[in-house]
Amino acid sequence: MEKKIRTFIRTMQTDFPFLLDRKFSFQRFVRNMFGNPHEADFNAIALFSDFDNALYLDVGGNRGQSIDSILLFKKNCIVHSFEPNPILHKKLVNVYCEKQNVIIHNFGLGDKTGEFTLYIPFYKNYMFDGLASFHKEEAESWLKTRLYRFNERLLNVQEVKCFIKKLDDLSLSPFFIKLDVQGYEFQALLGAERTLMESRPILLIENPGKRVQSYLADFGYKPYAFEKKKFIPGVFGSSNTFFMTEDREREVDGKTKTMNFHTQ
Repeated sequence: MEKKIRTFIRTMQTDFPFLLDRKFSFQRFVRNMFGNPHEADFNAIALFSDFDNALYLDVGGNRGQSIDSILLFKKNCIVHSFEPNPILHKKLVNVYCEKQNVIIHNFGLGDKTGEFTLYIPFYKNYMFDGLASFHKEEAESWLKTRLYRFNERLLNVQEVKCFIKKLDDLSLSPFFIKLDVQGYEFQALLGAERTLMESRPILLIENPGKRVQSYLADFGYKPYAFEKKKFIPGVFGSSNTFFMTEDREREVDGKTKTMNFHTQ
């Protein structure tokens, strides 16, 4: 039933593209008012070690949902957000221009440095910016089974030139990395080999594929689901999965720490 409701709402909103920005502004207002993260998995950040200036990376900044969810629990951390879409980058800069601990980058992360094409799907002129991908097939395919009476002729995938850099070239030592880049996760991790080896950051990845799982295993990473206020080792989440090395897992006391968690 929930899936059908989401599909219905997603289909209806395509008739009102002018409400796109207002929708996200209203959602952000409500989340901040009630102190809720945008996804329940981000409640896990409350279990992370507390230290000032810890570096959190938001790879795939979109509308700033992850930035807000991170700062909800770690107000003294530093967030670097990477958003290659120039339209969204401008919006992020406007929203967080007064946040000195939030740095917005107008490039994506991958395994090569250079200029690449970002594919952004529009349906009836409604921009599905969260589905933008460096893989054209990813941008084209997702909506086909998630809109009622999908019409191929109403789908328009626009191409935008964007820059990509390797994380290893940025000289950053992150404690946490959120990675949601619509099928480009493996390439982003390939460009972060040295960072993974030296910093051992906690990772949160949306729907990690087999290549991602195998690659991270070589660095000693294991999957964890976050359920019932604690981490479950060896289990993949329903949509997002955490990955940690053993030394990081010991820093996260998800079994004995009792806290008041936000629910969604």
